[in-house]
Amino acid sequence: MSLLSCGLLASCSVPETKFFDERDALKTVSVPVMTVSKVVVRGHAVSILRNPVTTTSKGVSMVKSRFQIAADPLLSQIEMDEVYRNSHSIEDALTKIGMPEPIPGKVEYLIDGKAFFNDLERTVKGAKRSVDTRVFIYDNDDVAVWYSDLLRSKGDKVRCRVLMDELGSIASWWTPPATKMDHGFKSPESMYRYLTEGNKVEVRESKNPFLVTDHSKLFIVDQEVAYLGGMNVGREYRYEWHDMMVKVRGPVVTALQNDFDRAWILQGGWGDWQLPFHDYHSFRVYPRGGEYPIRILKTDAKSAQIRSAILAAIRMSKKRVYIQNSYFTSDGLVRELKDALARGVDVRMVFPEENDSKLLDKGNRDVAKQLIDAGAKVYMYPEFTHVKAVVVDDWACVGSANYDGLSMRINEEINISYSNRRAVDALVSQLFYKDFRVSKRVTPQMTQGWNNPILESVVDQL
Repeated sequence: MSLLSCGLLASCSVPETKFFDERDALKTVSVPVMTVSKVVVRGHAVSILRNPVTTTSKGVSMVKSRFQIAADPLLSQIEMDEVYRNSHSIEDALTKIGMPEPIPGKVEYLIDGKAFFNDLERTVKGAKRSVDTRVFIYDNDDVAVWYSDLLRSKGDKVRCRVLMDELGSIASWWTPPATKMDHGFKSPESMYRYLTEGNKVEVRESKNPFLVTDHSKLFIVDQEVAYLGGMNVGREYRYEWHDMMVKVRGPVVTALQNDFDRAWILQGGWGDWQLPFHDYHSFRVYPRGGEYPIRILKTDAKSAQIRSAILAAIRMSKKRVYIQNSYFTSDGLVRELKDALARGVDVRMVFPEENDSKLLDKGNRDVAKQLIDAGAKVYMYPEFTHVKAVVVDDWACVGSANYDGLSMRINEEINISYSNRRAVDALVSQLFYKDFRVSKRVTPQMTQGWNNPILESVVDQL
């Protein structure tokens, strides 16, 4: 238990789960300690045997990232100033700093649970070959059972695979949703068993060595349609929170399928040992039929592409930066936003008025005060917003990543970015402009007492 406690303090790597009331570690007393210990200890043991290379890589990366987060306030501006001076666009700068090459595709926005889950239901019902689901939280409430029944109804006809983060999912099963479920509903004790017993649905649980989690959210149907963004499988995403998923089509879906297949193999019985023998799907690299270049950006043990891309884009900004998230703790992000404000860029931030974590709420308010003092427009969304989106000039980046230390450097995340003017304008009009209108504009008078330098150093590690 002492080893487990040290691991928890060193890593703090369980974001967005009811187990931590989405962040508050004090809530862990409500979870059976022996169960959590068993999951963590067994997960380490299994991962070391099954995935010796990737597990070691995660451990080294986690320690390195913790030092980088702690040192960030002391760092100078992000590196490669010469790259930015010699780049003629955000996309040019991203290529020069080594971001992945774009792949053709196109996007559609599904804002809030009704739009996403209804669209997902129609797509899954029409599936002919495969349905793949990769989430951080696979809850055991009525929405999770509904989606499980949908998969079970397809299991005899198409290949259905579910990859759920073990710690994030199991931890969520102990806390009931904020809104009432139908009278008489009884939650299954194990969604793994509920999905697999008497059915052909395949389920694997992502282990959590060093408490590093798979925070990705990705749904792929027939290798033709993909959904990614902030929503897991659970009632809060369908009914309670403000959130967004992006529906993606085109060859970029095949690349996302390759990412899913790799993650699936790593959580299989042979893990690292099977990976060298896997053949990935090839895809077309030239756009057609309204497609445009889309980059897949990730956070994992090898790289912090999402962080690098967002900071680079803000460094290149000339007109606007619109940004919305649940958690803002990245010092590098705040620094770049302040510099953009000094250049006359229109910077606007949206964060939830009522957060699911008191600690992270204080962190958000500290960032909000800093930006307001620097001239930004800051808005508090009236409900809990779980949206993860940023627009910089005519460039957008959306996906699963929060703007905190965990998502920027440690946990596994998947985002996409693109510079198609029509797609970016649609995101601004469908999401940001609407949210600006319904949110409360924060005034300097409202921010009295919002800054707390000592607390900020703690929050930075979350």
